[in-house]
Amino acid sequence: MTSKRNSVFRRAQDRRGQQTPPEREAGDPLHERRCQAERRSENRIERFGLLAGVSSERLDDLLGHCPVLELAPGETLLETGQENHAVYLLLSGGLKVHLDESNTDDCLPIAPGEFVGELSIIDGDPVSACVIAERPSRLLVIAEEEFWEGLMPIPAVARNFLAALSQKMRTASRVIVERLQQQMAYRHMLKELQIARGIQESMLPSRFPLFPERKEVDIFAAMHAAKEVGGDFYDAFFITPRQLFLCIGDVSGKGISAALFMVRCLTQIRTETRYEHAPHDILRRINRALCENNESAMFVTVFCAILDIATGELVYSNGGHNAPLTSSQGQFDFIPMPRGVLIGVHPDARFNCLSRTLQPGQALLAYTDGVTEALNDSDELFGDDRLRAILSQQRHADAQGLVDAVRRGVNEFIQATPQSDDITLIALRYLG
Repeated sequence: MTSKRNSVFRRAQDRRGQQTPPEREAGDPLHERRCQAERRSENRIERFGLLAGVSSERLDDLLGHCPVLELAPGETLLETGQENHAVYLLLSGGLKVHLDESNTDDCLPIAPGEFVGELSIIDGDPVSACVIAERPSRLLVIAEEEFWEGLMPIPAVARNFLAALSQKMRTASRVIVERLQQQMAYRHMLKELQIARGIQESMLPSRFPLFPERKEVDIFAAMHAAKEVGGDFYDAFFITPRQLFLCIGDVSGKGISAALFMVRCLTQIRTETRYEHAPHDILRRINRALCENNESAMFVTVFCAILDIATGELVYSNGGHNAPLTSSQGQFDFIPMPRGVLIGVHPDARFNCLSRTLQPGQALLAYTDGVTEALNDSDELFGDDRLRAILSQQRHADAQGLVDAVRRGVNEFIQATPQSDDITLIALRYLG
């Protein structure tokens, strides 16, 4: 018997000893009999399922000397891997049997009248589950010798024990089946998410360079979702032979709902650019469309721009998105942004435009807040200054070099910290 088991018996016996009135000696037979009667009356153990059908007098003889163990809420009775040489009959309170880790919600309740610890004294193996008191509990500790030699020869107890054990096995089998079903459903869900991720990625430009026949521009983009699917997106395409449209967006939330809203938003953008060639009008029409049937109150931030590849003029509008950066004299800095609210919130919102002219060799990098709000293990933000510094060190890099440098910088910053948000970047270098 391990030291923990000995300590359990000592604690129970000590508590019983502390309850002995000082005017009575511990060996007083009358006092012992009275204590047994009081305990039997209080707990009515002869009515418990295991002991049903056995007279109270016989139970006094068999169990009157067994210690009673008291547990506080959260106190552990049995631990996985521990040796055990007793059966514990719950007199009052409640226990939880955790089938794996003690801090999980995957557990079975034990009510008064039920028992634990029986498997260890049947097969002699260590405890296979963790048993913890859910609330203040009192347990009758029946040593295995007393259990086998005193109780099990009684036909009623043997029958009750087998019936209870059978019910436990049925419950355990049901839990195992439910677990297998959950695992199968989880694997099916993962497969569906992988398919969804493939569909989502196929909607975004992925073959670079995007426009190998157009020597005026160099574009590269990348998206890394924090979950299986994400809500970030980017796009770039020519709406006229000399007008290049590009955009980047970040949908509120994550997961399936964000991915579905992202698809809706991206589809709407591609539809509206067929009719409007002004960025602020495109955002206005997209906003009105996304406000319709939006009971979930989702929204998206969008930066969109149109580049005249003949002149280098960049006209852009903003729907609550982060300011992109452009290069100038070897340094990168944030461009001024027109006023613009989140897309999908106010159906009558208006948007404005600003313009600037890119010189041959100048670059533009747009990103989502998953870049600047990336956290390391010290809860520090990656921030604007690190982004600007990394880009300034890559002032002569091509579009892919700019994106790769930022991704590498973010990964080195967060190291092993899990990615908390989608990270998306799109870079454009105007070649003139």
